Amino acid sequence: MVVIDFSDNAPQQPKRPHIVNATVIDISQTIIGKQESEEKAAKQQAALSEKKRKEAEQNQKKEAERKALEDKQKKVAQAKQIKEKAAEALQKSNEKKRDAEQKRITQETEKKRLEQVADKKRLAKEAEVKEQLSKELIRKAEAERVAIEERKRQEEAARLAEQKKAEEEAAQAAAEEAKKRAAEEAQMVQSISSLINNRVTSAWIRPPNARNNMIAQLRIYFLPNGEVMNAQVTKSSGDALFDQRAVDAVYKVRRIEELATVDSYIFERNFRQIDLIFNPQDLRN
Repeated sequence: MVVIDFSDNAPQQPKRPHIVNATVIDISQTIIGKQESEEKAAKQQAALSEKKRKEAEQNQKKEAERKALEDKQKKVAQAKQIKEKAAEALQKSNEKKRDAEQKRITQETEKKRLEQVADKKRLAKEAEVKEQLSKELIRKAEAERVAIEERKRQEEAARLAEQKKAEEEAAQAAAEEAKKRAAEEAQMVQSISSLINNRVTSAWIRPPNARNNMIAQLRIYFLPNGEVMNAQVTKSSGDALFDQRAVDAVYKVRRIEELATVDSYIFERNFRQIDLIFNPQDLRN
């Protein structure tokens, strides 16, 4: 580049650059350096304190774990000691019981032995007394004993005979009563059976083709109140209409009121289900 100056002034001298003398400064001696140094020292101190705190916590934790382990070991040892003492006490108790049982057995054995000795002495004394008695007294005593036994035997025989007689009379009365009830029951069963037969026959609607040789057998199921629960043909007459009219007659009757007054035992035996031979006698040949 070319610069031309057209001014009237004399040419200016070029400016000389300022000379800067550089001086090395220790930053740590400055305020900022001191502040950074203090902050760094504080951080190091804080890190060291944190490290010591964590070490202290770890030491406390290890110490707590050690104490817990010691406590656990102490408890295990105490439990073992208690168990051993309990076992020892149980063994001593069993030994005492065994000794007491042995003592009891020994005492009972000795007691039995003494009783046997006493019995032998008593028997020997009784034998001696008997020997001293005269034969006449022994005979009288024996005769009296025999007489007493004979009297007891006769009294027992009389009692047994009286008892047998009473039992036979009671059995006979029971048999007669049962026979009477059976006859009454049979008469009542016959009466109600005839009643059922008559009512079914009365309710029967004669089919046009009914003949004398047509016989249908029905099975009728009753409820305890006398109502007809079911009716079915067990033996056909050979004519479907004749059979159906017979079943219809049963359902038409619907209920036999007299069955409601029958004893439950008699009802179950005789009327819970009955077989009715349906054979009208006034049919055409």
